[in-house]
Amino acid sequence: MKNCLETSVRTDGGGPVVVEGGIAKFPAGRLPEEAAADAARAWERKPADAVFRIGPETSLDEVNALDLAPGATVLFRRGCKWRGQLRAASGVPGNPIRYGAWGEGAAPSIMPSVDASDPAAWRDLGNGLWSFGTGARVDVGNVVADGGGSGCLFKRGSRAELLRDRDFFFDPATGAVTVFSEAGNPGARWRSVELCQKLHGVDQCAAHDVEYEGLDIRFAGAHGFGGGGVARIAIRGCRVSWIGGGYLYVDDLGNGVRYGNGIELWGGAEDVAVENCAVSQCWDAGITNQTNEPGSVQRNVVWRGNEVSDCEYSYEFWHQGEGGAAENVVLGSNAFRDAGCGWGHAQRWNPNAAHLMFYDTTVPTPGFEVRGNRFGRTAGVAARVFNDWRGQAVFAGNEWAVGAAPLCRFHGRPRGGLRFLYPDRLDRIHDDNVAEIESQGAGGGIVPSTAEGRAKFESLFA
Repeated sequence: MKNCLETSVRTDGGGPVVVEGGIAKFPAGRLPEEAAADAARAWERKPADAVFRIGPETSLDEVNALDLAPGATVLFRRGCKWRGQLRAASGVPGNPIRYGAWGEGAAPSIMPSVDASDPAAWRDLGNGLWSFGTGARVDVGNVVADGGGSGCLFKRGSRAELLRDRDFFFDPATGAVTVFSEAGNPGARWRSVELCQKLHGVDQCAAHDVEYEGLDIRFAGAHGFGGGGVARIAIRGCRVSWIGGGYLYVDDLGNGVRYGNGIELWGGAEDVAVENCAVSQCWDAGITNQTNEPGSVQRNVVWRGNEVSDCEYSYEFWHQGEGGAAENVVLGSNAFRDAGCGWGHAQRWNPNAAHLMFYDTTVPTPGFEVRGNRFGRTAGVAARVFNDWRGQAVFAGNEWAVGAAPLCRFHGRPRGGLRFLYPDRLDRIHDDNVAEIESQGAGGGIVPSTAEGRAKFESLFA
């Protein structure tokens, strides 16, 4: 089983740092060795059918500390909220660990955010600046007002850049969030203020034999469901919203590189089903399986019946790395709408909305299907395709209701084309640049949303 994102781990001052390809990244869940040890222990336990009904008096730290045998069920009380991160325990084949809901009311919410709604907790710095001490040791990637009803604030890289109303800055040295609020105290201006810490809502790094159903994951500054190297995972009927914005790493020029997907499968992923989930308002992709780890296998991955809206990309896929494989990946009967209409679009260095974002892929993809999906409005294109996919995927029975928006932006690059450590991020350490990322090969260009355009688009995969 592949690790989550690392080649080595070291510590820099305030906390652990994962080093991949020369880039020091800040983990948002368990370190790989810890996650692998947790997953290995499942095989040593005898299966049991214990049921744990969790109320709000029990913290997520206490839930994560439960000694769960394969076959156990953890149910969170509906209508209640938990702050922090759920760390998935592993079951064994035929006896998964189940996480779900019990009682009446709304789906139970897991929120890795800090509640900054109390006006008395904000300090007036003068000149429209207000400070809130979070005590957080991880980045704050987003600030959400009124549960999203009043949108979110604009993240800046330094306090000196707080020049407009609703700008904010997180100072990692002090753990304080500073907001420029022309209308006064943020705690009084909005009914609620959520400071989204850079944590996954659910950390399932290295987990296997796990089922989730009916959970509400929101206000996570990393991913909603995150962590790589999973097997035999099912995510059904969950809601994921207001995700991402935290810094994955700081580049060599000192610029923070932001990220965040709703449901991400990174690295190895086998026998995974994500069905009937509602995902919205994500910095990057609503749903995605992606990797550049050598030897990573993604096999039998199904995304079916999901509704994805207001994310920069509805579905993102790319697979690089020597010895890797992507087999039997199915994107079927999903509804995608309003790509690029979410909170992060205006804050990106690379606003490039697309329902389908197919970055450079260098491995064969037998059994890859995009079938029976509905694609609605997009602020960019319906699909952005970097490689020639002929013979590598099946497109059939999809409905394209994107109006006058282009159907596809095709880059025309071969499968052995350019490779990036992270194709959707400027990686100055490895000398990636915008010109390389945006380059086009023979046949590249815009494919219009016309009958002729649809025929050309389908020919890219036939």
